[in-house]
Amino acid sequence: QGNPVKGLFAIILVIAAAVVVMVPIGTPLTLGCGYIYKGAYGWKVGLTLATMASMFGSALGAVICFLLGRYLLRDQVRQWARDKYPLFDAIDSAASEHGLRIMAMLYLTPILPLGPVSYMCGTTSMALSSFVLAKIAALPLMLLYCFIGASTRTLISSSGNTSSSDMKSIEENETLIVSGILLSFVMIAGITRYIKKELNTILERQEKQKPGERKHLDAEQKEDGVAGGGSSIELETTSTTAS
Repeated sequence: QGNPVKGLFAIILVIAAAVVVMVPIGTPLTLGCGYIYKGAYGWKVGLTLATMASMFGSALGAVICFLLGRYLLRDQVRQWARDKYPLFDAIDSAASEHGLRIMAMLYLTPILPLGPVSYMCGTTSMALSSFVLAKIAALPLMLLYCFIGASTRTLISSSGNTSSSDMKSIEENETLIVSGILLSFVMIAGITRYIKKELNTILERQEKQKPGERKHLDAEQKEDGVAGGGSSIELETTSTTAS
């Protein structure tokens, strides 16, 4: 509270570093942001600052991973991703056609952690602009996680020494807060389930198209070969007749 700017930058850097080194603490850090900033600045300012810090921190870490995967660690990341994540080839193929949509869905579903996803997307044909722009899709979930963290602080603080009037106000707010937390979990579960289903549909369709495209190309090559053979036979027949 005494150093708001330094504290904000410190949280952003910690979240970004966690994404880069692939430590799965993004959600706890986001909850912690809501808990800390709500206590320091209240509901409106605290929740806004917590959401902004979480968004910028995760976006910064994701962009660093993306650039490392594209320019410095491309071969290593592709080999590692193919060995560990079977979905990589499908994501790689779908990124060229549905880059923005695919990335937005990956931000909204816990199929893969943010760090590995960012490294993998850096090795695909996805544009950096689409990768960054898709981060906006994660804003509702970030806001919900920060709200849950802020609500936890309010519930914990209600157990201290309070007057009867304050206690009555806290009890009324507590009902709203608990209801909001439950609603948040239901929304997160519903969004995740729907997005996961849509993403799997796209990836399955992409996997089916790949062998189909290869067969189509092979068939075209065979047809070209037959046509070429037919023309050579015609030339031979013509030359024999002329002689």
